[in-house]
Amino acid sequence: MPIIDGFDDESIQTIGHLGIVAGAYDSLGIGKVIDRAIPKTQHHHLTHSDVVKLMVLNGLGFVERRLYLFPDFFDDIALNRLIGPGITRDNLNDDVFGRTLDAIAEYGPTELFNEIVGECLLHSDFGTHCVHIDTTNFSVTGNYEPDFGTEEIQITYGYPKDGRWDLKRFVLGIAANQHGVPLFLQTF
Repeated sequence: MPIIDGFDDESIQTIGHLGIVAGAYDSLGIGKVIDRAIPKTQHHHLTHSDVVKLMVLNGLGFVERRLYLFPDFFDDIALNRLIGPGITRDNLNDDVFGRTLDAIAEYGPTELFNEIVGECLLHSDFGTHCVHIDTTNFSVTGNYEPDFGTEEIQITYGYPKDGRWDLKRFVLGIAANQHGVPLFLQTF
């Protein structure tokens, strides 16, 4: 391990609040559900559950960046402590994240989310005592060509809460528990 001005590489790496999030991810068993649903099929250092965990951690501080910049977030973060021994920034690239996003798209993001909630959250302290169900709609612009050959939502004109009758839209339905934690979701 190289020494720089009296500090080794691990002494200048941080974990911060990411350690709490990574610990909750592990203790809830989210990775086990993801690995069962979309197992790793090729020889890579990271499983799909590791990559999803990295995306969750990244979403807490490096949002709205291009996929190829994603590894930059982890420059000074102790990946070997958050993900596992032997994992370094060199294992991260846009192909790794792209393959996981493709696998999730092929499996079905709604189905994966619902499986995670069903196996990890419903039996925890975040379980349900009261459920709130609501929908919201999103206005979108552009062309929508199916990319993956999967069942996709039909984006069409509908009732605009924002008064934009000229934009296509889709609806997201969410069931949340008494704490506001989403338990199930479905796109319409």
